[in-house]
Amino acid sequence: MTEKDKELAHRKIKLMAQDLYELKSAFENNNQIKNYETFKILVKVFEQQCEVKEPEQQDENPEIIIKEKPDSDTINTPHNPEARYTRKVRQQVTGDKAFVTETCDPENKVQFITDAQLEESTHADSKEQPNIQERLIENDFKPEQQYSDAGFVNGQTILNSQENGIELEGPTAGRSQSFESYNDKDRPFDAGDFDITIDDETNELTINECPNHQQPKDQERSEKTGKINVHFDPQICNSCPNVHRCPVKIGKTVATYTVNEAEYVGAVRHHKYMSDLDYRKECAVRAGAEGLVSELTRGHGMRKSRHRKRSRTQLQLIFASLACNVKRYIRYEEQYAQTSLQIA
Repeated sequence: MTEKDKELAHRKIKLMAQDLYELKSAFENNNQIKNYETFKILVKVFEQQCEVKEPEQQDENPEIIIKEKPDSDTINTPHNPEARYTRKVRQQVTGDKAFVTETCDPENKVQFITDAQLEESTHADSKEQPNIQERLIENDFKPEQQYSDAGFVNGQTILNSQENGIELEGPTAGRSQSFESYNDKDRPFDAGDFDITIDDETNELTINECPNHQQPKDQERSEKTGKINVHFDPQICNSCPNVHRCPVKIGKTVATYTVNEAEYVGAVRHHKYMSDLDYRKECAVRAGAEGLVSELTRGHGMRKSRHRKRSRTQLQLIFASLACNVKRYIRYEEQYAQTSLQIA
């Protein structure tokens, strides 16, 4: 619906909801129609978007209430029930999202795509990161290092990668990458500012000192959350000159800081990325993936799918990746043959 008048649009939506309810009520017990795929989509859209309030009197009609927030996994278009809507900054996407990995070894004369996977557009990058590594390992493309952007890198994915024998490199998610904000004296402290050690054998985290060099009174791991509760003296915390920057929660009898290994690893990576210029330049190799995205979308038509089913779009992505690799190999062979001819 393209109605611009909000009040008129709202009235039309209520009428549409009423129509959906009447269709659902009329045919949900029909043995033939209730098995139609289109009718199942109609029922699912109604249940995701609306609620039915039963009347107090038997002779009254039920009230159809449009939900303020639809259910998760909501159908966005009846033409493709698998398509999902998402927003990234100013970009709005209804459909699927492709995850593509390529080699980036500077010693390689040509780089190849090693993994391509399609997921719904709402699928988080950090959730896909372990799956990418599993596929790379399964297909004998396991890298020693993997470079990703902030969407894929956090403390947990860094730890998971280390378990797979892979060093995941890049900036961590959810943190400002502004040098001005990082160097500001009012920058909030995080786990990376505390003096912390991790046991090599048990991987257990221990807080030694806070940023103001106060040693904790005690610390213990919560059985409920799995995080470590570190207790400090509240009187010392209240008199600390950096109390406005500190994440420690100060109570009347105790001051508590809650942290786990993933938060610490993510914070340490952020400090490294912001303070080590050489490391930032090393991670900049990941920017080459933007050229890969451009090559697939502009050269192989992956901006739009030719199909509605995700399985078919996945096949389109695989063929596009294969075509991209073949073209790269042909260009490499042409350059190599030309070089050999000049030498001869």
